Amino acid sequence: MFKQSDDIHIFVHQYDESPSSTVVLIYSDGTIDTSLISRTVLPELHALYRENEEFVLHKGLMFGSLQLEPLQNKASEETLYEVIFEGSLVIFFPQLNTFLTLNISQIPGRMPEESSTEISIKGPKDGFVESIVVNVALIRKRVRSKSLCYEKLILGKRTKTKVGLLYFQDIISPKILTEIKRRLDKIDVDGISGVGHLEEILSDSKYSLFPLLDFTGRPDFAVNCLLNGRFVIIIDGSPMVLIGPGTFTLLLKSPEDLHFNFYYISFVRLIRALSFLLSIILPGLWVALTAYHPDQIPFYLMATISSTRFGLPFSSSVEMFLLIILLEIFREAGVRLPSSIGQTLTVIGGLIIGDASIRAGLVSPSVVVVGAVTAVCGVTLVNQTMSSVLSLVRLGLFIMSSVLGMYGLILGVILLVIYMSRLQTFGIPYLSPLSPPIFKDIPRTILRFPWVKMINRPQNLNTKDSDHQGEDPT
Repeated sequence: MFKQSDDIHIFVHQYDESPSSTVVLIYSDGTIDTSLISRTVLPELHALYRENEEFVLHKGLMFGSLQLEPLQNKASEETLYEVIFEGSLVIFFPQLNTFLTLNISQIPGRMPEESSTEISIKGPKDGFVESIVVNVALIRKRVRSKSLCYEKLILGKRTKTKVGLLYFQDIISPKILTEIKRRLDKIDVDGISGVGHLEEILSDSKYSLFPLLDFTGRPDFAVNCLLNGRFVIIIDGSPMVLIGPGTFTLLLKSPEDLHFNFYYISFVRLIRALSFLLSIILPGLWVALTAYHPDQIPFYLMATISSTRFGLPFSSSVEMFLLIILLEIFREAGVRLPSSIGQTLTVIGGLIIGDASIRAGLVSPSVVVVGAVTAVCGVTLVNQTMSSVLSLVRLGLFIMSSVLGMYGLILGVILLVIYMSRLQTFGIPYLSPLSPPIFKDIPRTILRFPWVKMINRPQNLNTKDSDHQGEDPT
């Protein structure tokens, strides 16, 4: 049966010369604690055999320190593989034709540590890891309530990936819950490769430019989203969890917003919104003004720009395009290199090449400044998927501005807003509560109110329990 799996070991043990004393142990290398076999399992089975030579076993009984669980009488080959690779020791009694399992798993993994993508300053330092059991425990230790429901699914015909769905049954909207369960049940693939794979499958629009689900590596932020009426999806093997519905305003928030003073966080959220706008508009705006509408630039600034552009071989549009592509190359290189040198290379490389380009007379200083401000604004967002999307949106608006000037930029922004307003995530408008406007929620979305004033949950999520008051869960 296991000829094609060299990592599966079959160990036949016999306690005496009697054929009825034969026990066959089957396990996968690297998934169990093999020291327990000789130290605990075999001695306990020997003691059991001495007491009862017929090995009469009953489901759910403890035999010494062994919690043995029987498999089906006609366990399929697929079931055996699944149990073995989960980290269970399979014990086969030939005389009874019975398979039993013992969980002595020791799956390779790491201890919870600070998330590498969401740095914690005042918040907790424990982040999600690659084990679904540990990740659920990190949430459970923060929420000791019976109303927090956890449903486990197996996705992928071949990978058998464990996926967990978490939600508060007395908070989440029934429509959202029904929809996410329906989409999970519809999944029929060979395997789930990670968070990004499942995110695309579950999204409302399969070709959406913007992410319709958020992700995080921090349990404290996941719990906060659960309390607001969202759901969390945990995938075994991924240190990130999915959060839905992922509206645009949620993607602009940071886990650290929960732990700092509301004055500072309100200011920072405004900075993030401004950075988002500058990151997508600034290159196109600069090209439109310098190439098509120089009369709109103050005279002294225009004189400075003209003097620095004297003798340059390229137009402002070509300069900006080359700089945008160069910045994207640096960003990609910084991501792919080890974290210890990636950021250093991005910053130092950008400074050196920018200065060298100016000295060589290839680009003007003003274009380098605009490109640098654009790049810095793009990294203020926490969600890395959104940061990547900004590159495409920025390039699209830049091309329209290069062709049509300010009219192209305005047209591009209008088309972008229309596109975003048409998106939905699990029946919730993507731009809500901004569009359609929910005036009561707009200030609380843009700013961070004091906790004593944050009584109500977001209205756009249509939660069962509309406030954060401490009622007993039913």
